[in-house]
Amino acid sequence: MGNKTFLYIGAGILLLIGVCLFGYGVLSIVGSTSAQGSSAWFSFGVGFAFFGAVFLAGGIGLIVFANRQKGVGGGDNITYKIDLPSQTKVEQLKCNSCGGALKAENVKMIAGAPTVECPFCGTTYQLTEEPKW
Repeated sequence: MGNKTFLYIGAGILLLIGVCLFGYGVLSIVGSTSAQGSSAWFSFGVGFAFFGAVFLAGGIGLIVFANRQKGVGGGDNITYKIDLPSQTKVEQLKCNSCGGALKAENVKMIAGAPTVECPFCGTTYQLTEEPKW
């Protein structure tokens, strides 16, 4: 599990505790204001409501912090490093349809295969490597 997962779990626990404490505090305050209620319950309820609000704020803060974290799968770039033999020469890549000069930006990996889209004629095709012999 990633860092974000632990932050979300912690936020959920804080929010759950905060809701319980805040709710209990509010009920204590409401109960103390009735005709039969005791004024001692009022301060007791305020304390619970305060700590409940603190836990709620902490849970919301963890969620905001987790959303700002960069994680796996959030648009990370993958770089392929290829070791070439010393006698490799680079040739100009040309479109199979119109013969237009292609650049590295026109080549993309789609489903694990190098695919090229010509900016001149719009043709899209998969690159193939011809045998060397």
